[in-house]
Amino acid sequence: MKAIFQKILMGLPVLCLFAFPLQTPAYASASTIILKLSSNQAVVDGTVYPLPAAPVIKDGVTLVPLRFLVETLGMEVHWNSRSREITIKGQEGQIQLKPESKEAVVEGQIRQLHCAPTISGGTNLVPLRFVAETLKYQVSYDASTREIRVAQPPPPPPPNRPPVARFEIEKTTVAQGETVIYRDESYDPDGDGLVEVKWTGKQRAFFKPGEYTVTLQVKDSRGAWSETASKTITVTEEVVMDEITYNLHHPIPGELLDLSAVEVLKLPAVDPATTMSREMLMVSNSPEVFTREGILYADTLWGTARLYYHHINGSTVNQHVYLLATNQGLDTATVTIKKQAFAGPGDPMAAGRAATYRYLAAGTEQARTIYIKPGETRILNEEKKPIAPGLCVHGILDLHTDREVLFSVVAMENGDPITAYSNLSTLPPDGKHIRGTFPRANRFLSVHLYENKPARLIIADGGGDSFLYGRDGATNLLGYNKGNYGVSYEITIESKHRMGVFFSPRGGPFAGAATWDGQPFYLPNRGVLNPPGQGALVGIIEAGQQKTLRFMPPAASYLPINLIFIPF
Repeated sequence: MKAIFQKILMGLPVLCLFAFPLQTPAYASASTIILKLSSNQAVVDGTVYPLPAAPVIKDGVTLVPLRFLVETLGMEVHWNSRSREITIKGQEGQIQLKPESKEAVVEGQIRQLHCAPTISGGTNLVPLRFVAETLKYQVSYDASTREIRVAQPPPPPPPNRPPVARFEIEKTTVAQGETVIYRDESYDPDGDGLVEVKWTGKQRAFFKPGEYTVTLQVKDSRGAWSETASKTITVTEEVVMDEITYNLHHPIPGELLDLSAVEVLKLPAVDPATTMSREMLMVSNSPEVFTREGILYADTLWGTARLYYHHINGSTVNQHVYLLATNQGLDTATVTIKKQAFAGPGDPMAAGRAATYRYLAAGTEQARTIYIKPGETRILNEEKKPIAPGLCVHGILDLHTDREVLFSVVAMENGDPITAYSNLSTLPPDGKHIRGTFPRANRFLSVHLYENKPARLIIADGGGDSFLYGRDGATNLLGYNKGNYGVSYEITIESKHRMGVFFSPRGGPFAGAATWDGQPFYLPNRGVLNPPGQGALVGIIEAGQQKTLRFMPPAASYLPINLIFIPF
Protein backbone atom coordinates (compact mmCIF):
# COMPACT_ATOMS: atom_id res chain seq x y z
CA MET A 1 0.00 0.00 0.00
CA LYS A 2 2.88 2.40 0.80
CA ALA A 3 4.33 1.97 -2.68
CA ILE A 4 0.91 2.70 -4.16
CA PHE A 5 0.69 6.06 -2.40
CA GLN A 6 4.22 6.99 -3.33
CA LYS A 7 3.24 6.55 -6.99
CA ILE A 8 0.12 8.65 -6.44
CA LEU A 9 1.99 11.48 -4.81
CA MET A 10 4.76 11.50 -7.45
CA GLY A 11 2.17 12.00 -10.15
CA LEU A 12 0.25 14.79 -8.43
CA PRO A 13 2.10 17.78 -9.97
CA VAL A 14 1.26 16.49 -13.43
CA LEU A 15 -2.33 15.60 -12.67
CA CYS A 16 -3.50 18.53 -10.62
CA LEU A 17 -4.68 20.63 -13.58
CA PHE A 18 -6.49 17.66 -15.20
CA ALA A 19 -3.60 16.94 -17.53
CA PHE A 20 -3.96 13.28 -16.60
CA PRO A 21 -4.57 10.24 -18.84
CA LEU A 22 -8.02 9.51 -20.19
CA GLN A 23 -8.49 6.67 -17.73
CA THR A 24 -6.80 5.93 -14.43
CA PRO A 25 -7.06 2.36 -13.12
CA ALA A 26 -8.40 1.80 -9.62
CA TYR A 27 -6.01 0.71 -6.92
CA ALA A 28 -6.75 -1.76 -4.17
CA SER A 29 -9.44 -0.24 -1.96
CA ALA A 30 -8.52 0.94 1.54
CA SER A 31 -10.77 -0.13 4.39
CA THR A 32 -10.66 3.14 6.34
CA ILE A 33 -9.42 6.68 5.69
CA ILE A 34 -9.11 9.22 8.50
CA LEU A 35 -8.82 12.88 7.50
CA LYS A 36 -8.57 15.96 9.67
CA LEU A 37 -9.67 19.48 8.81
CA SER A 38 -6.69 21.78 8.04
CA SER A 39 -4.28 18.81 8.15
CA ASN A 40 -2.11 17.75 5.19
CA GLN A 41 -1.93 14.17 6.42
CA ALA A 42 -4.28 11.21 6.10
CA VAL A 43 -4.28 7.90 7.95
CA VAL A 44 -5.04 5.04 5.59
CA ASP A 45 -5.57 1.66 7.24
CA GLY A 46 -3.33 2.80 10.10
CA THR A 47 -0.50 4.29 7.96
CA VAL A 48 0.11 8.05 7.67
CA TYR A 49 0.36 9.60 4.18
CA PRO A 50 0.79 13.22 3.05
CA LEU A 51 -1.99 14.99 1.15
CA PRO A 52 -1.58 17.39 -1.77
CA ALA A 53 -4.03 19.72 0.03
CA ALA A 54 -5.76 19.73 3.39
CA PRO A 55 -9.53 19.17 3.61
CA VAL A 56 -11.39 22.46 3.80
CA ILE A 57 -14.96 23.56 4.50
CA LYS A 58 -16.69 25.74 1.94
CA ASP A 59 -20.37 26.74 2.17
CA GLY A 60 -20.73 24.19 4.95
CA VAL A 61 -19.39 21.35 2.75
CA THR A 62 -16.13 19.46 3.30
CA LEU A 63 -13.95 19.39 0.17
CA VAL A 64 -11.07 16.92 -0.25
CA PRO A 65 -8.48 16.17 -3.00
CA LEU A 66 -10.22 14.29 -5.78
CA ARG A 67 -7.55 11.86 -6.93
CA PHE A 68 -6.47 10.90 -3.43
CA LEU A 69 -10.08 10.12 -2.49
CA VAL A 70 -11.09 8.06 -5.50
CA GLU A 71 -7.88 6.06 -5.86
CA THR A 72 -7.58 5.35 -2.15
CA LEU A 73 -11.13 3.98 -2.15
CA GLY A 74 -10.46 1.84 -5.22
CA MET A 75 -12.57 3.89 -7.65
CA GLU A 76 -11.71 4.93 -11.21
CA VAL A 77 -11.56 8.51 -12.48
CA HIS A 78 -11.92 9.67 -16.12
CA TRP A 79 -11.31 13.14 -17.55
CA ASN A 80 -12.93 14.37 -20.75
CA SER A 81 -10.93 17.39 -21.87
CA ARG A 82 -13.48 18.37 -24.51
CA SER A 83 -16.51 18.50 -22.17
CA ARG A 84 -14.41 19.19 -19.06
CA GLU A 85 -16.22 16.41 -17.24
CA ILE A 86 -14.87 14.25 -14.45
CA THR A 87 -16.36 10.75 -14.26
CA ILE A 88 -15.91 8.77 -11.07
CA LYS A 89 -16.76 5.07 -11.19
CA GLY A 90 -17.23 2.80 -8.22
CA GLN A 91 -18.74 -0.62 -7.65
CA GLU A 92 -22.07 1.02 -6.75
CA GLY A 93 -22.37 3.31 -9.80
CA GLN A 94 -20.83 6.44 -11.23
CA ILE A 95 -20.86 10.24 -10.82
CA GLN A 96 -20.16 12.98 -13.38
CA LEU A 97 -18.90 16.35 -12.14
CA LYS A 98 -17.61 19.59 -13.68
CA PRO A 99 -15.26 22.04 -11.99
CA GLU A 100 -17.11 25.10 -10.65
CA SER A 101 -20.54 23.53 -11.48
CA LYS A 102 -23.17 22.72 -8.86
CA GLU A 103 -24.78 20.10 -11.11
CA ALA A 104 -23.81 16.45 -10.87
CA VAL A 105 -25.12 13.52 -12.90
CA VAL A 106 -25.69 10.30 -10.97
CA GLU A 107 -26.75 7.31 -13.07
CA GLY A 108 -28.24 9.66 -15.65
CA GLN A 109 -30.13 11.78 -13.09
CA ILE A 110 -29.16 15.40 -12.42
CA ARG A 111 -28.42 16.15 -8.77
CA GLN A 112 -27.80 19.59 -7.26
CA LEU A 113 -24.70 20.12 -5.13
CA HIS A 114 -24.49 22.49 -2.16
CA CYS A 115 -20.92 23.32 -3.20
CA ALA A 116 -19.27 22.91 -6.62
CA PRO A 117 -15.95 21.12 -7.15
CA THR A 118 -13.12 23.64 -7.24
CA ILE A 119 -9.37 23.98 -7.90
CA SER A 120 -7.24 25.26 -5.07
CA GLY A 121 -3.46 25.60 -5.31
CA GLY A 122 -3.42 23.39 -8.37
CA THR A 123 -5.41 20.58 -6.68
CA ASN A 124 -8.97 19.60 -7.62
CA LEU A 125 -11.24 19.44 -4.56
CA VAL A 126 -14.59 17.66 -4.54
CA PRO A 127 -17.46 17.37 -1.99
CA LEU A 128 -16.42 14.44 0.18
CA ARG A 129 -19.78 13.30 1.59
CA PHE A 130 -21.60 13.58 -1.74
CA VAL A 131 -19.04 11.50 -3.65
CA ALA A 132 -18.47 8.90 -0.90
CA GLU A 133 -22.09 8.36 0.14
CA THR A 134 -23.43 8.37 -3.42
CA LEU A 135 -21.08 5.45 -4.08
CA LYS A 136 -22.25 3.79 -0.83
CA TYR A 137 -19.26 4.55 1.37
CA GLN A 138 -19.81 5.55 4.97
CA VAL A 139 -18.77 9.01 6.21
CA SER A 140 -18.72 10.13 9.85
CA TYR A 141 -17.39 13.23 11.61
CA ASP A 142 -16.13 13.58 15.18
CA ALA A 143 -16.57 17.23 16.21
CA SER A 144 -14.34 16.88 19.27
CA THR A 145 -11.29 15.72 17.26
CA ARG A 146 -12.28 17.33 13.92
CA GLU A 147 -11.65 13.94 12.31
CA ILE A 148 -13.48 12.68 9.23
CA ARG A 149 -13.71 8.91 8.80
CA VAL A 150 -14.46 7.30 5.42
CA ALA A 151 -15.07 3.56 5.42
CA GLN A 152 -15.92 0.87 2.94
CA PRO A 153 -19.58 -0.05 2.77
CA PRO A 154 -20.44 -3.17 4.73
CA PRO A 155 -20.57 -6.28 2.57
CA PRO A 156 -24.07 -7.17 1.40
CA PRO A 157 -25.74 -9.87 3.46
CA PRO A 158 -25.51 -13.33 1.95
CA PRO A 159 -28.65 -14.54 0.21
CA ASN A 160 -31.13 -16.07 2.62
CA ARG A 161 -31.15 -19.82 2.48
CA PRO A 162 -34.51 -21.35 3.37
CA PRO A 163 -34.85 -23.30 6.60
CA VAL A 164 -34.94 -27.08 6.65
CA ALA A 165 -37.96 -28.90 8.07
CA ARG A 166 -37.04 -32.20 9.64
CA PHE A 167 -38.71 -34.37 12.25
CA GLU A 168 -38.49 -37.87 13.63
CA ILE A 169 -41.20 -40.17 15.00
CA GLU A 170 -40.20 -42.54 17.76
CA LYS A 171 -42.43 -45.31 16.38
CA THR A 172 -43.98 -45.19 12.91
CA THR A 173 -46.16 -48.25 13.59
CA VAL A 174 -48.48 -47.80 16.58
CA ALA A 175 -51.66 -49.22 18.08
CA GLN A 176 -54.89 -47.26 18.35
CA GLY A 177 -54.74 -44.99 21.37
CA GLU A 178 -50.95 -45.26 21.67
CA THR A 179 -49.16 -41.91 22.16
CA VAL A 180 -47.06 -40.87 19.16
CA ILE A 181 -43.84 -39.08 20.10
CA TYR A 182 -42.54 -36.51 17.60
CA ARG A 183 -39.12 -34.82 17.64
CA ASP A 184 -38.89 -31.60 15.67
CA GLU A 185 -35.30 -31.32 14.38
CA SER A 186 -35.84 -28.39 12.02
CA TYR A 187 -33.07 -25.83 11.65
CA ASP A 188 -31.97 -22.81 9.62
CA PRO A 189 -28.61 -23.02 7.79
CA ASP A 190 -28.06 -19.26 8.27
CA GLY A 191 -28.75 -19.40 11.99
CA ASP A 192 -31.99 -17.41 11.66
CA GLY A 193 -34.73 -18.07 14.17
CA LEU A 194 -37.70 -20.23 13.23
CA VAL A 195 -40.83 -18.16 13.75
CA GLU A 196 -43.62 -20.39 12.48
CA VAL A 197 -44.28 -24.11 12.44
CA LYS A 198 -46.99 -25.68 10.30
CA TRP A 199 -47.97 -29.30 10.93
CA THR A 200 -50.62 -31.25 9.07
CA GLY A 201 -51.96 -34.61 10.18
CA LYS A 202 -50.12 -34.50 13.50
CA GLN A 203 -52.08 -36.14 16.32
CA ARG A 204 -51.14 -37.22 19.82
CA ALA A 205 -52.73 -40.60 19.09
CA PHE A 206 -54.80 -42.22 16.34
CA PHE A 207 -58.02 -44.13 16.89
CA LYS A 208 -58.72 -45.85 13.59
CA PRO A 209 -56.50 -48.33 11.72
CA GLY A 210 -54.80 -47.22 8.51
CA GLU A 211 -51.93 -45.12 7.18
CA TYR A 212 -51.65 -41.43 8.11
CA THR A 213 -49.36 -38.84 6.54
CA VAL A 214 -47.84 -36.20 8.80
CA THR A 215 -46.14 -33.15 7.26
CA LEU A 216 -44.10 -30.25 8.63
CA GLN A 217 -43.08 -26.86 7.24
CA VAL A 218 -41.16 -24.12 9.08
CA LYS A 219 -40.62 -20.42 8.38
CA ASP A 220 -37.52 -18.42 9.30
CA SER A 221 -37.37 -14.87 10.68
CA ARG A 222 -36.72 -13.50 7.17
CA GLY A 223 -39.96 -14.96 5.80
CA ALA A 224 -38.63 -18.00 3.91
CA TRP A 225 -40.54 -21.27 4.12
CA SER A 226 -38.90 -24.68 4.05
CA GLU A 227 -39.72 -27.55 1.77
CA THR A 228 -42.33 -29.89 3.23
CA ALA A 229 -41.06 -32.83 5.26
CA SER A 230 -43.40 -35.80 5.55
CA LYS A 231 -43.60 -39.19 7.19
CA THR A 232 -46.20 -41.97 7.27
CA ILE A 233 -47.61 -43.52 10.43
CA THR A 234 -49.21 -46.96 10.30
CA VAL A 235 -51.98 -47.59 12.85
CA THR A 236 -52.71 -51.27 13.53
CA GLU A 237 -55.93 -53.04 14.51
CA GLU A 238 -54.76 -53.29 18.13
CA VAL A 239 -56.62 -50.96 20.52
CA VAL A 240 -54.80 -49.64 23.59
CA MET A 241 -57.38 -46.94 24.44
CA ASP A 242 -60.45 -45.51 22.75
CA GLU A 243 -60.48 -41.76 22.06
CA ILE A 244 -62.54 -40.71 25.09
CA THR A 245 -60.52 -42.83 27.52
CA TYR A 246 -57.27 -41.51 26.04
CA ASN A 247 -58.34 -37.90 26.56
CA LEU A 248 -59.48 -38.63 30.09
CA HIS A 249 -56.01 -39.96 30.92
CA HIS A 250 -54.12 -37.31 28.89
CA PRO A 251 -56.30 -34.20 29.27
CA ILE A 252 -55.72 -31.02 27.28
CA PRO A 253 -58.49 -28.38 27.60
CA GLY A 254 -60.15 -27.76 24.25
CA GLU A 255 -58.79 -30.91 22.61
CA LEU A 256 -61.07 -31.82 19.69
CA LEU A 257 -62.36 -35.40 19.71
CA ASP A 258 -65.02 -37.71 18.36
CA LEU A 259 -68.03 -38.03 20.70
CA SER A 260 -70.25 -39.89 18.25
CA ALA A 261 -70.16 -42.99 20.49
CA VAL A 262 -71.89 -41.03 23.27
CA GLU A 263 -75.68 -40.81 22.99
CA VAL A 264 -75.71 -37.28 24.36
CA LEU A 265 -79.43 -36.61 24.15
CA LYS A 266 -80.22 -39.78 26.11
CA LEU A 267 -78.10 -38.76 29.08
CA PRO A 268 -80.00 -37.52 32.15
CA ALA A 269 -79.93 -33.72 32.51
CA VAL A 270 -78.77 -32.22 35.81
CA ASP A 271 -80.75 -29.38 37.33
CA PRO A 272 -78.33 -26.67 38.46
CA ALA A 273 -78.93 -24.02 41.08
CA THR A 274 -79.06 -20.79 39.09
CA THR A 275 -78.68 -17.14 40.05
CA MET A 276 -78.39 -14.05 37.84
CA SER A 277 -76.95 -10.58 38.32
CA ARG A 278 -78.81 -7.38 37.52
CA GLU A 279 -76.32 -5.91 35.02
CA MET A 280 -77.68 -4.83 31.65
CA LEU A 281 -76.56 -6.34 28.36
CA MET A 282 -76.80 -4.25 25.18
CA VAL A 283 -76.54 -6.42 22.05
CA SER A 284 -76.03 -4.96 18.57
CA ASN A 285 -76.14 -7.81 16.07
CA SER A 286 -79.06 -6.88 13.81
CA PRO A 287 -78.77 -6.08 10.99
CA GLU A 288 -75.81 -8.42 11.29
CA VAL A 289 -74.96 -7.61 7.68
CA PHE A 290 -75.31 -3.87 7.06
CA THR A 291 -75.32 -2.49 3.53
CA ARG A 292 -75.21 1.26 4.18
CA GLU A 293 -74.26 3.89 6.71
CA GLY A 294 -76.43 4.38 9.76
CA ILE A 295 -77.02 3.72 13.44
CA LEU A 296 -76.98 -0.03 13.96
CA TYR A 297 -78.29 0.18 17.53
CA ALA A 298 -78.46 2.70 20.37
CA ASP A 299 -79.79 2.75 23.91
CA THR A 300 -79.35 4.69 27.14
CA LEU A 301 -77.72 2.88 30.07
CA TRP A 302 -76.90 3.76 33.65
CA GLY A 303 -74.86 1.65 36.07
CA THR A 304 -73.01 -1.58 35.31
CA ALA A 305 -73.49 -2.94 31.81
CA ARG A 306 -71.98 -4.98 29.01
CA LEU A 307 -71.86 -3.73 25.40
CA TYR A 308 -71.74 -6.40 22.71
CA TYR A 309 -71.62 -5.76 18.96
CA HIS A 310 -70.99 -8.03 15.97
CA HIS A 311 -71.48 -6.74 12.41
CA ILE A 312 -70.48 -7.64 8.86
CA ASN A 313 -69.85 -5.12 6.09
CA GLY A 314 -72.35 -6.07 3.39
CA SER A 315 -71.69 -3.01 1.23
CA THR A 316 -69.34 -2.78 -1.74
CA VAL A 317 -66.92 -0.31 -0.10
CA ASN A 318 -64.80 -0.15 3.04
CA GLN A 319 -66.72 0.82 6.17
CA HIS A 320 -66.01 1.62 9.82
CA VAL A 321 -67.99 0.61 12.92
CA TYR A 322 -67.79 2.98 15.88
CA LEU A 323 -68.98 2.59 19.45
CA LEU A 324 -70.02 6.03 20.72
CA ALA A 325 -70.89 7.29 24.21
CA THR A 326 -72.93 10.51 24.45
CA ASN A 327 -73.68 12.42 27.63
CA GLN A 328 -77.14 13.96 27.22
CA GLY A 329 -77.31 15.15 30.84
CA LEU A 330 -76.30 18.35 32.60
CA ASP A 331 -73.38 16.95 34.63
CA THR A 332 -70.11 15.29 33.62
CA ALA A 333 -70.49 11.52 33.30
CA THR A 334 -67.80 9.13 34.53
CA VAL A 335 -67.52 5.97 32.45
CA THR A 336 -65.19 3.25 33.72
CA ILE A 337 -64.37 0.55 31.19
CA LYS A 338 -63.49 -2.45 33.33
CA LYS A 339 -62.79 -4.94 30.56
CA GLN A 340 -62.77 -4.88 26.75
CA ALA A 341 -62.04 -7.22 23.86
CA PHE A 342 -62.10 -6.57 20.13
CA ALA A 343 -61.59 -8.76 17.06
CA GLY A 344 -61.57 -8.28 13.30
CA PRO A 345 -61.87 -7.26 10.61
CA GLY A 346 -62.05 -10.91 9.67
CA ASP A 347 -64.23 -13.98 9.25
CA PRO A 348 -67.38 -13.75 11.44
CA MET A 349 -66.84 -17.01 13.30
CA ALA A 350 -63.11 -16.33 13.75
CA ALA A 351 -63.91 -12.87 15.13
CA GLY A 352 -66.44 -14.38 17.57
CA ARG A 353 -63.90 -16.94 18.75
CA ALA A 354 -61.06 -14.42 19.13
CA ALA A 355 -63.05 -11.71 20.93
CA THR A 356 -64.54 -14.25 23.36
CA TYR A 357 -61.10 -15.62 24.21
CA ARG A 358 -59.67 -12.12 24.73
CA TYR A 359 -62.61 -11.13 26.90
CA LEU A 360 -62.36 -14.20 29.12
CA ALA A 361 -58.56 -13.89 29.37
CA ALA A 362 -58.59 -10.14 30.15
CA GLY A 363 -57.69 -8.91 33.61
CA THR A 364 -58.36 -5.70 35.48
CA GLU A 365 -55.08 -4.12 34.37
CA GLN A 366 -56.71 -2.74 31.22
CA ALA A 367 -59.39 -0.79 33.14
CA ARG A 368 -59.65 2.88 32.22
CA THR A 369 -61.88 5.82 33.12
CA ILE A 370 -63.11 8.55 30.79
CA TYR A 371 -65.02 11.70 31.63
CA ILE A 372 -67.71 12.90 29.24
CA LYS A 373 -68.85 16.48 29.54
CA PRO A 374 -72.52 17.46 29.05
CA GLY A 375 -73.35 17.30 25.35
CA GLU A 376 -70.04 15.58 24.53
CA THR A 377 -69.63 12.34 22.52
CA ARG A 378 -66.62 10.04 22.81
CA ILE A 379 -65.49 7.08 20.68
CA LEU A 380 -64.95 4.01 22.86
CA ASN A 381 -63.48 1.52 20.39
CA GLU A 382 -60.00 2.64 19.41
CA GLU A 383 -59.55 0.41 16.35
CA LYS A 384 -59.26 2.51 13.18
CA LYS A 385 -58.88 -0.29 10.59
CA PRO A 386 -61.42 -0.11 7.76
CA ILE A 387 -63.72 -3.10 7.31
CA ALA A 388 -63.45 -4.50 3.80
CA PRO A 389 -66.62 -5.84 2.15
CA GLY A 390 -67.57 -9.24 3.57
CA LEU A 391 -65.52 -8.90 6.76
CA CYS A 392 -66.73 -8.65 10.34
CA VAL A 393 -65.85 -6.71 13.50
CA HIS A 394 -66.74 -7.71 17.05
CA GLY A 395 -66.45 -5.97 20.41
CA ILE A 396 -67.27 -6.81 24.04
CA LEU A 397 -66.96 -4.18 26.80
CA ASP A 398 -67.83 -4.30 30.49
CA LEU A 399 -68.32 -0.83 31.97
CA HIS A 400 -69.92 1.27 34.65
CA THR A 401 -71.38 4.75 34.25
CA ASP A 402 -72.48 7.01 37.09
CA ARG A 403 -75.03 8.84 34.93
CA GLU A 404 -77.29 8.07 32.01
CA VAL A 405 -75.22 7.74 28.84
CA LEU A 406 -76.43 7.05 25.31
CA PHE A 407 -74.37 4.26 23.74
CA SER A 408 -74.54 3.91 19.95
CA VAL A 409 -73.07 1.51 17.40
CA VAL A 410 -72.58 3.40 14.13
CA ALA A 411 -71.54 2.33 10.63
CA MET A 412 -69.86 4.91 8.38
CA GLU A 413 -67.82 4.85 5.21
CA ASN A 414 -65.81 8.04 5.84
CA GLY A 415 -65.83 11.12 7.99
CA ASP A 416 -66.26 11.91 11.66
CA PRO A 417 -69.05 9.83 13.27
CA ILE A 418 -69.48 12.35 16.06
CA THR A 419 -70.34 15.27 13.77
CA ALA A 420 -72.32 13.06 11.37
CA TYR A 421 -74.37 11.31 14.07
CA SER A 422 -77.34 13.70 14.06
CA ASN A 423 -77.85 13.12 10.32
CA LEU A 424 -77.74 9.31 10.50
CA SER A 425 -80.88 7.20 10.56
CA THR A 426 -81.34 4.02 12.60
CA LEU A 427 -81.14 0.96 10.37
CA PRO A 428 -84.00 -1.58 10.77
CA PRO A 429 -83.22 -5.02 12.27
CA ASP A 430 -82.93 -7.94 9.87
CA GLY A 431 -85.49 -10.09 11.71
CA LYS A 432 -83.00 -12.95 12.23
CA HIS A 433 -80.33 -11.82 14.62
CA ILE A 434 -80.28 -10.32 18.10
CA ARG A 435 -80.72 -6.65 18.89
CA GLY A 436 -81.85 -5.20 22.17
CA THR A 437 -81.09 -4.40 25.79
CA PHE A 438 -81.52 -7.22 28.27
CA PRO A 439 -81.30 -7.33 32.08
CA ARG A 440 -79.26 -9.94 33.96
CA ALA A 441 -76.11 -10.21 31.86
CA ASN A 442 -74.34 -12.71 34.15
CA ARG A 443 -75.54 -16.18 35.03
CA PHE A 444 -74.15 -18.36 37.83
CA LEU A 445 -74.80 -22.12 37.75
CA SER A 446 -73.92 -24.56 40.52
CA VAL A 447 -73.80 -28.26 39.60
CA HIS A 448 -73.46 -31.10 42.13
CA LEU A 449 -72.72 -34.56 40.75
CA TYR A 450 -73.50 -37.26 43.29
CA GLU A 451 -73.93 -40.35 41.12
CA ASN A 452 -71.18 -42.33 39.43
CA LYS A 453 -72.81 -42.28 36.00
CA PRO A 454 -72.82 -40.04 32.90
CA ALA A 455 -74.96 -36.89 32.87
CA ARG A 456 -75.28 -33.61 31.00
CA LEU A 457 -75.93 -29.92 31.60
CA ILE A 458 -77.94 -28.05 28.95
CA ILE A 459 -76.95 -24.43 28.26
CA ALA A 460 -78.77 -21.77 26.22
CA ASP A 461 -81.63 -23.92 24.93
CA GLY A 462 -84.40 -21.48 25.88
CA GLY A 463 -86.04 -24.12 28.08
CA GLY A 464 -84.23 -25.33 31.16
CA ASP A 465 -81.74 -22.53 30.57
CA SER A 466 -84.03 -19.65 29.64
CA PHE A 467 -83.20 -16.91 27.15
CA LEU A 468 -82.91 -13.32 28.33
CA TYR A 469 -85.98 -11.19 27.62
CA GLY A 470 -85.60 -7.51 26.81
CA ARG A 471 -86.48 -4.51 24.67
CA ASP A 472 -85.17 -3.03 21.43
CA GLY A 473 -84.22 0.52 22.39
CA ALA A 474 -84.80 1.75 18.83
CA THR A 475 -88.21 0.18 18.12
CA ASN A 476 -89.48 -0.54 21.67
CA LEU A 477 -90.31 -4.08 20.54
CA LEU A 478 -89.88 -6.84 23.12
CA GLY A 479 -88.00 -10.01 22.33
CA TYR A 480 -85.64 -12.80 23.42
CA ASN A 481 -81.88 -13.05 23.19
CA LYS A 482 -82.04 -16.44 21.49
CA GLY A 483 -78.75 -18.13 22.29
CA ASN A 484 -77.96 -15.77 25.19
CA TYR A 485 -75.16 -14.16 23.19
CA GLY A 486 -73.10 -11.86 25.39
CA VAL A 487 -74.18 -13.59 28.60
CA SER A 488 -71.33 -14.57 30.91
CA TYR A 489 -71.78 -18.05 32.40
CA GLU A 490 -69.90 -19.05 35.53
CA ILE A 491 -70.50 -22.78 36.11
CA THR A 492 -69.24 -24.31 39.33
CA ILE A 493 -69.06 -28.12 39.23
CA GLU A 494 -68.56 -30.33 42.27
CA SER A 495 -68.36 -34.11 41.93
CA LYS A 496 -68.36 -36.96 44.42
CA HIS A 497 -66.56 -39.14 41.85
CA ARG A 498 -63.70 -38.66 39.41
CA MET A 499 -65.30 -37.10 36.35
CA GLY A 500 -64.35 -36.01 32.85
CA VAL A 501 -66.09 -32.89 31.51
CA PHE A 502 -66.73 -32.64 27.77
CA PHE A 503 -68.21 -29.92 25.58
CA SER A 504 -70.79 -30.85 22.92
CA PRO A 505 -72.42 -28.25 20.62
CA ARG A 506 -75.90 -29.22 19.48
CA GLY A 507 -77.13 -26.41 17.23
CA GLY A 508 -74.48 -26.22 14.51
CA PRO A 509 -70.80 -25.33 13.87
CA PHE A 510 -69.09 -23.88 16.90
CA ALA A 511 -65.80 -22.05 17.61
CA GLY A 512 -65.39 -20.26 20.92
CA ALA A 513 -63.45 -20.12 24.16
CA ALA A 514 -63.75 -20.71 27.89
CA THR A 515 -61.70 -20.75 31.08
CA TRP A 516 -61.22 -23.86 33.18
CA ASP A 517 -60.07 -23.30 36.73
CA GLY A 518 -59.03 -19.77 35.69
CA GLN A 519 -57.02 -20.79 32.60
CA PRO A 520 -58.35 -19.60 29.20
CA PHE A 521 -58.48 -22.01 26.26
CA TYR A 522 -60.06 -22.20 22.82
CA LEU A 523 -63.07 -24.44 22.18
CA PRO A 524 -61.88 -26.37 20.26
CA ASN A 525 -58.13 -25.77 20.40
CA ARG A 526 -57.97 -26.18 16.61
CA GLY A 527 -60.54 -25.90 13.84
CA VAL A 528 -64.32 -25.84 14.33
CA LEU A 529 -66.63 -28.25 16.16
CA ASN A 530 -69.25 -29.80 13.89
CA PRO A 531 -72.15 -31.50 15.69
CA PRO A 532 -73.47 -33.94 16.46
CA GLY A 533 -70.34 -36.11 16.46
CA GLN A 534 -67.55 -33.69 17.35
CA GLY A 535 -66.84 -32.35 20.80
CA ALA A 536 -63.98 -31.14 22.96
CA LEU A 537 -62.51 -31.97 26.33
CA VAL A 538 -62.96 -29.33 29.03
CA GLY A 539 -61.10 -30.91 31.94
CA ILE A 540 -60.99 -33.43 34.78
CA ILE A 541 -62.57 -33.21 38.24
CA GLU A 542 -61.07 -35.45 40.90
CA ALA A 543 -63.40 -37.01 43.47
CA GLY A 544 -64.50 -34.38 45.98
CA GLN A 545 -63.07 -31.53 43.93
CA GLN A 546 -64.77 -28.36 42.75
CA LYS A 547 -63.92 -26.70 39.42
CA THR A 548 -65.23 -23.60 37.65
CA LEU A 549 -65.95 -23.18 33.95
CA ARG A 550 -66.48 -19.65 32.61
CA PHE A 551 -68.12 -19.48 29.23
CA MET A 552 -69.79 -16.99 26.88
CA PRO A 553 -71.76 -18.04 23.78
CA PRO A 554 -69.55 -16.78 20.92
CA ALA A 555 -70.92 -14.68 18.09
CA ALA A 556 -71.51 -16.52 14.79
CA SER A 557 -71.56 -19.94 16.50
CA TYR A 558 -74.68 -22.01 17.10
CA LEU A 559 -76.39 -22.81 20.38
CA PRO A 560 -77.43 -24.70 22.49
CA ILE A 561 -74.53 -26.67 23.92
CA ASN A 562 -74.33 -29.55 26.38
CA LEU A 563 -71.68 -30.16 29.01
CA ILE A 564 -71.21 -33.92 29.36
CA PHE A 565 -69.97 -35.54 32.56
CA ILE A 566 -68.40 -39.01 32.23
CA PRO A 567 -67.01 -40.87 35.27
CA PHE A 568 -63.82 -42.89 34.91
